[in-house]
Amino acid sequence: MPAEPLARSTPPLRERTVALLLQGALWLLMAAFFWFWYKRPNFYIAGNLWPLVGLYMGFAIVLFNSLVYWVIPRWLLRGRWLLALLGGWLLVVGYRFWFYYGAKLVLAYLPLGPELRRILPQIGGPAPWPVLTQPLQLVGTFVDLLTTMLFPFLVSFLAYALIVDRRRLALERSHFRLELSYLKAQLNPQFLFNTLGHLQGLTRARDPRAGDVVLHLADLLRYTLYETDAERVPLARELEFTDDYFALERLRHAPATITHTVRGAAEPLRIAPLLLHPFLEQLFADLPPASGPVTITSAVDLTASGLTLRVLRQSLQPLPPYAATPAIRAAERRLQLQYPGRHVLRLEESPTHLHLTLQLEL
Repeated sequence: MPAEPLARSTPPLRERTVALLLQGALWLLMAAFFWFWYKRPNFYIAGNLWPLVGLYMGFAIVLFNSLVYWVIPRWLLRGRWLLALLGGWLLVVGYRFWFYYGAKLVLAYLPLGPELRRILPQIGGPAPWPVLTQPLQLVGTFVDLLTTMLFPFLVSFLAYALIVDRRRLALERSHFRLELSYLKAQLNPQFLFNTLGHLQGLTRARDPRAGDVVLHLADLLRYTLYETDAERVPLARELEFTDDYFALERLRHAPATITHTVRGAAEPLRIAPLLLHPFLEQLFADLPPASGPVTITSAVDLTASGLTLRVLRQSLQPLPPYAATPAIRAAERRLQLQYPGRHVLRLEESPTHLHLTLQLEL
C-alpha cells in the first residue's frame, strides 16, 4: 500500500521565544497605560512624556521579572521565607533608589518641558538612604510602590499563574504521551512473539501453511513497525491489519470456527493505531492450538462518524480469562486516554461465553 505523503508542519516556537514575545506585548500595553495615565483630563501633562514613561517601565520590567522568575517560584513557594523577605526588601529599596537617581539623570541629561521638570523631583522623592535604616520609611516606600506599581504588580502575579498553568499542562501532556507509549509497548511485542512462536511450530512440523503465515506476518510486521508511530492512522489500514491477524489465527486454530466481517465504508475515518487489536488478540491468548469446538465471531459496523465492534466467543469447555487480563486493562486505559467520553465498552463473561461490544466515536 503506498505510503501517505508526510504533512508539512511549521515548527513550534521555543518556550523562551514565546515568553519574550508575550513580555514585549505586555510592555507595549503597560507603556500605553502609563502614557494615558498622565494624559488623563484631570491630570494632564503637556509635552513629551516618554522619559517619565521609560522611568516607570524600567522598574516595572525589573519588578515583573524578579517576582515571576525569582521571588515567587524559587523562594516564596519553596518555603524560603528569609530569602523571600530579603527579595521583597531589595525590591522596595531598589524602587526608591531607581526613581531617586533615575529622576536626577533624566533632569540632567534629557530635554524636558517645565511641567515635567516640576513633577520629576516629586516622583524621585527624598534621598533613599533613610529607607535602609528607618522602618517607617520602608513601610511608606512599600505603600508608594504598591500605589505606583499596582498594575505591573497585579500583572506579575497573573503572569506567574499563567506560567504555572502552562507548565502544568505541559507536564500532563508529557505524562499522557509517556503512558500511551508504555501501553503500546505492552501490546506490540506480546503479539509479535506469539506469532513468531506459532511460525516456529509450523516450520518444525514442515506444515505447508508456514508460507501463508510468513506472508501474513510480513504485512503485520510492516504495519506494527513502520506505520503505528503516528497518533492516528487510516481506519482502512487498521482493518487490513485485523484481517491479516484473523487469517493467522485461522491457521493456528484450525478446529475452531473463526469469522470476521466488516460492514460499511472506512474512508475517511482515522483511528489510534492498534486500538482494537488487544481486544481481538486476547480472544486467542492461552487458547491451545487444538482448541476444539470454539466459535469466535467478530463484526465491525462502520458509520460516518465511528464504529461498533461486536465480539462473541463460545465454547463447551471453560476458556481462559479475558476481562481481568493485563492486556485488556491496558486497552481500556488507552480508550480512556485517547477517546474520553467517546466510547462505550460492554463486556459479559462466563467460563464458556464471552460477549464484547465496543462503540467508538472517531
